[in-house]
Amino acid sequence: MSEDTKDNIVAVPTARSEKPVLVSVVIPAYNEENYLPACLESIKNQDYAAEYEVIVVDNASTDNTAKIARDWGAEVVYESKRSPACARQKGAEAATGRIIAFIDADTRAPSHWLSTIVWRFFCKPEMVAVSGPYAYSDAGKFSKISSYVGGFFNIILDQLFRKVFGKGGAIWGCNFAVRRSALMEVGGFDTSIKFYGEEYELSLRLKKAGKGSIMPRLFVLTSARRLKRIGVVNQYWNWMVDYFTVLFWYKPLPEKLENWPSKAWQTLVASFSWQRARASLMYVALFFGLLWLNVSPAFEAVGRLIYVFDIGIASTLFAYHGINPRSRFYGKVCSNGDRNRLRIALTLDDGPNEPYTSQVLNILEQYRIKATFFIIGENARRHPETCRRIVAAGNVVGNHSYHHRKSLCLRRGKTVAHDIEMAHQAIYECTGLEPTLFRPPHGFRSPWLMRTVRNLGYTVVTWDNMTSDWNSEKSGEEIIQAILRRAKPGGVIVLHDGRDTRFSYDRDHMLQALPFVIETLLERGFEFVTIPELLEPEGEISA
Repeated sequence: MSEDTKDNIVAVPTARSEKPVLVSVVIPAYNEENYLPACLESIKNQDYAAEYEVIVVDNASTDNTAKIARDWGAEVVYESKRSPACARQKGAEAATGRIIAFIDADTRAPSHWLSTIVWRFFCKPEMVAVSGPYAYSDAGKFSKISSYVGGFFNIILDQLFRKVFGKGGAIWGCNFAVRRSALMEVGGFDTSIKFYGEEYELSLRLKKAGKGSIMPRLFVLTSARRLKRIGVVNQYWNWMVDYFTVLFWYKPLPEKLENWPSKAWQTLVASFSWQRARASLMYVALFFGLLWLNVSPAFEAVGRLIYVFDIGIASTLFAYHGINPRSRFYGKVCSNGDRNRLRIALTLDDGPNEPYTSQVLNILEQYRIKATFFIIGENARRHPETCRRIVAAGNVVGNHSYHHRKSLCLRRGKTVAHDIEMAHQAIYECTGLEPTLFRPPHGFRSPWLMRTVRNLGYTVVTWDNMTSDWNSEKSGEEIIQAILRRAKPGGVIVLHDGRDTRFSYDRDHMLQALPFVIETLLERGFEFVTIPELLEPEGEISA
């Protein structure tokens, strides 16, 4: 060992020393070779006169963390399960001191840190836990100020809840100490907690063993790397939600709420449309107009009839955005492609429905074009061979729900998800493909249906060109005229090779119209493409 290395050794006994120690310092570390030396140096330079042990918990590091810790004279123990709670519990089990002080590997303690902790426990025998605030050592001016302000309000808030609700005494994970006897009495750390909240959860259980205290004098400096990675807003959102969920519901920050502000912003940006923005402004104006009507002299004239008017307006708007295939008010939909290119997508709904779907496939093969089939799950299980033929011919399949119920958009999110997942599984079992496109039954949508579909990873596809060809009494000539009149570049045509889940529903008139529609559009210069091909240039979805 070199002379320089010898100078860095912490002159303290390890946990294996025969002489008992009063204080153990536990440092959980995962790939901390850049920060750990500064932390160990701050522990070495403590003004605490008695001996103490230093334990570094190597939490499955892949760098030189363990070697650095040993070079500084610390004992190294290993924990293979990656989580702060598991690492701290491992360190607590290895510690022999009656007081266990926890500090993070990227944190530096002041020289009076240990002596202040020991003094507090000595003066207050009823005290079982102490903690102190922190600030960022390597952050910008704004982040540093926010950390000071956040720490100050944290202390005030903690004291307030302790006085009002009898709760508080929360501890900071990077800077706290406990009596070993109290820690073991309450069962140690909850190792099922993956990331946030293990220290807050522990602080609530420690209240059964004694009192806790926050000491401003135990002020440490820590790295701002997580703050830089997730941002100030996310950092303090995570802290705030974690604090209150543990304080009142005894559970740490739910994983789905972690970094929620940035997730919400990303969702907002991804789903933003000028159509929705304009509609929102219009509805805000409408709301204030209705509010004025409800408080104006007109209310006295019509009485409670104004409430009927209010409900009628709200219901009409709700239905309009749920039925209009081009409305994006409830979420992003793909109703057409690039209007500057002579491309058009033919889509077929409600199949497979034999023998008609096979006849549609024969026509497509005759003209050498591809289409997108939105398949009903129940029909797919009835005609698996037809599903396989659709895919084998190079066509695209999409999910059109399992039962094709009109009321699907009004059902609970869990019911919507179950129906879509059943259809997804049926299509996968028949074709070996997992669809990424979804068309709601009848195109009906609601805010919760759109949210569920988005969470399932689907792209919602509607249309800009549909006639009532699903009605078997609609003549072939009427179908032709309606489709050709509305055909535009980038358009999405909807025809039906079935109707709901009805068995062998008559599609003769549609089959009579289909060849003429294809021939006429080809003569006009249109290129028939699938939905992924139509939308890919816009970056809507990938093939």
